Amino acid sequence: MTDVARFVQDHPYQMLYTLIILGVLLVFNEIRHAAEKAAMRRAFLRPVPAVAPGQPAVPVAAVPNRSNGTWGGVLMTVLLIGGGFYLLPSLLGQSGQGAAAAPVASALTNGTYRGVGTSPVGSADLTLEVDLLSSPRRVVLSASRGTFWMRGDVVPESTGTYLSGDLMDASGAVWGTMKAHVTPTRVTGTAGAGPLQWQLDLRR
Repeated sequence: MTDVARFVQDHPYQMLYTLIILGVLLVFNEIRHAAEKAAMRRAFLRPVPAVAPGQPAVPVAAVPNRSNGTWGGVLMTVLLIGGGFYLLPSLLGQSGQGAAAAPVASALTNGTYRGVGTSPVGSADLTLEVDLLSSPRRVVLSASRGTFWMRGDVVPESTGTYLSGDLMDASGAVWGTMKAHVTPTRVTGTAGAGPLQWQLDLRR
């Protein structure tokens, strides 16, 4: 389950798009239920033909009340989605990243990682320089567009280090964000501005 939490941390915009799609589906489902209820209401409000004397009346089934069940299902679905995409990944991330600080001491060293970052609009050659033993810690991402310094959190994980923070240029302006998992041999995660995120695949 820690991998699920890591995926959610690294792909926040994909999770947002998924929530939007689920919300649209819920709205269409609610509209369909409302149309069904309106049709059933019109059918039961039609005039009933007169019954001849002595002829037994045909029992009419009561209209099922689906309103409470429908809204209850929608509310439960929203709660499950919110818990699955926000609460659970947060809890798993805390337990997974902070539980093994001692075994990752070897990962908290200097290193230079090079590779390719891919995005929806293309790819770029990237270099990540990590110096987590200096004070303050130094994390620098270099690309063809310039050099960016990360300002944020450095959290030990069971397999390395998790980097999360803002990417700033030489003038101090925030250019984007980075969320990366650093091991002694590899860097994975995302870096970029808004929905245009590079998928990192860097090697030492």
